[in-house]
Amino acid sequence: MTAALVFSIVNTLALLVWIFLIAGARWLPRAFAAVRYAFPVALAGVYAVCLFLGKPEEGAGFGSLEAVTKLFTHEWTILGGWIHYLVFDFFVGCWILEKAKTEAIPHWQIVVPMIFTFMLGPVGLALFLVLWGARRKLVKSG
Repeated sequence: MTAALVFSIVNTLALLVWIFLIAGARWLPRAFAAVRYAFPVALAGVYAVCLFLGKPEEGAGFGSLEAVTKLFTHEWTILGGWIHYLVFDFFVGCWILEKAKTEAIPHWQIVVPMIFTFMLGPVGLALFLVLWGARRKLVKSG
């Protein structure tokens, strides 16, 4: 199996679970409970394999930007980094969904932050935090 094929598979899975998060997870709590754990655990296994197969350059590490750049010179290591993003963005999306539910935020109001979280992680989280903070301020003042 090639890194390109694994990339295609994990991207397709990520798209499917995000469609589920945005379109149906709030109304299917048992399915959400399964997906919110199964997806990250499955990808954690793929991530570990990618890191094992990756062969970063000499001098790769976390001590400088140059060293980090050297970490991402092999396709399996790059794929591992991509999976890392997918899993953490998904985790944030699940958190947003749960927080919106507990705070009684209408689902339609979190659709845009969820899409941004899927596409641009921290931007979507920031949008949700602004929405959440604004709603809390309105509730306290009203």
